[in-house]
Amino acid sequence: MNKRVPAFSQMQMWYHKHIIHIMIFFVLTGLPIFSEQFRFLAYIFGVPANWLAGGAAGSAEIFATGIQVARTLHRVMALIFALVTIPFVLVMLKDIGKWDIWPNRWGIGAFFSGMGEVSKIYLSFEHGRIGKYNAGQKLGAWVIITTTVLMAVSGFILMFRDIYSAGLVANMRAVHAGSFVVLGAMLVVHMYFGMHPINRHGLKAIFRTGEIDEKTVKEHHPLWYEKLKKE
Repeated sequence: MNKRVPAFSQMQMWYHKHIIHIMIFFVLTGLPIFSEQFRFLAYIFGVPANWLAGGAAGSAEIFATGIQVARTLHRVMALIFALVTIPFVLVMLKDIGKWDIWPNRWGIGAFFSGMGEVSKIYLSFEHGRIGKYNAGQKLGAWVIITTTVLMAVSGFILMFRDIYSAGLVANMRAVHAGSFVVLGAMLVVHMYFGMHPINRHGLKAIFRTGEIDEKTVKEHHPLWYEKLKKE
């Protein structure tokens, strides 16, 4: 009988599932604030809100109401995000030394070697000499962590901008927008490779079972398999 290897805890699975919902609402409420190119989203929020409030039906009024509703919902989602993320981070920090997203080796040579493994895995569909995560997944994780922290800090300052200087608020608005663009692009890449056929075992583990069979670990993640055997 093939053994099952624990890959993700119940908390990791729960957080991963629900952070998707939070991010969707963040994007829908943040885009009309971010750029006028997405002002149609403001009308989607503004039409029902303006009707319920019995306000004027002019385009400008509906747009203004929609922006205000989007901003309010964005802040509500920020609160929910904090309530969900802070306990998750505190639990994860207890085992920070065991995080599998740390590089196995450092240096330019190690980076290009890791990217070569990524190319082999996703372009040639070959098994690479990798641990639980390949170099691309580790890099993506750090980009997501960094941009999320920057968005959280800058978002907090923007939420309470009246107590900060105008210069700091302007800088934080740029940081918030820039981090959003980078994070959005990385999430698209993350979803694409997460649903790649070669990652189907990991996709099933994070959303359903939390486990990967030992044979798959040995074939797809030989360094992780060797580490598990030593432990």
